[in-house]
Amino acid sequence: MQAVDPNRIKIWQALSTLFLDTEADDTTFSYIARVVLETGYSQREVHHILWGEVFPVLKANLRSLAGEWAGWPDEWLVEHLRPCTETVRMPKGFIAREIDRCWKQVENRLPPDWKHE
Repeated sequence: MQAVDPNRIKIWQALSTLFLDTEADDTTFSYIARVVLETGYSQREVHHILWGEVFPVLKANLRSLAGEWAGWPDEWLVEHLRPCTETVRMPKGFIAREIDRCWKQVENRLPPDWKHE
């Protein structure tokens, strides 16, 4: 397993729950919000991680008839996800809209001052 910041793995793991073949609920959104705060990433950084690192790799799971529902091991995430250094643009399409809707639920659980960092 290549060396990746443990906080990066932790945020990947949390954000990856939005891509499971299960229904995201209040517990899911609260868990992700807690991890966001614990890892110390800013709003801008989390947005970059979600849309530039996690989304491109895991969106396919939501298109699969038999998608992953139990989660991905840290080793798998480290092998398949990479820190993104490029400009990230908001993707389009149904899956992007659904992830954006879920992300807004997470943001609603974060303190207002977090959004302004």
